[in-house]
Amino acid sequence: MLNDLFQEAWKSLNDAASGKEHPFNFCTLATIGKNASVRQRTVILRGVTENKSLLFYTDLRSKKIKQIEHNSKANGLFYDPKIQLQLVFKGNILVHTDDEAWEEHKDKIDGKAVNNYNTLLAPGKPIKNPFSVERTKNLNFGLLEFKPVKMEFLKLKEDSNHLRARYKIEEGIWKQTFLVP
Repeated sequence: MLNDLFQEAWKSLNDAASGKEHPFNFCTLATIGKNASVRQRTVILRGVTENKSLLFYTDLRSKKIKQIEHNSKANGLFYDPKIQLQLVFKGNILVHTDDEAWEEHKDKIDGKAVNNYNTLLAPGKPIKNPFSVERTKNLNFGLLEFKPVKMEFLKLKEDSNHLRARYKIEEGIWKQTFLVP
């Protein structure tokens, strides 16, 4: 049963990465800033690798990049309200800026999506008019690869027989155990 839950979680993540209609498409990513302050933000799941890394896009000038450079540890939170499934990940983030993975994902950005990475000013900078953001030809695109080392699975059930499990990588293998919900 533990393996079935693990497979269900990764199938849902793969489904979310390939289509915008899945609740896991949007998730919360938390990083640690200076003075151990935690910053959370909603991000879009862009891919799941064969090695079970989660992929996200970002502007290379965003605060999360500075936080990741300071401390690569991160948490990810996914929730599907329809089936009441929550996945919590702990792991480390690797920033790709000029390699094969980055190139592959950069090539997928088209149309209006380019505007997410070509502003003159960095994200979070004060502006006077939100309808006249200046843009450049520079693409400040970064690919974040979140490499989980731990996943907690929690499925709430109407009969209160909730299912909770922990999966943790030890020596390259996902070890698994049930937890009290």
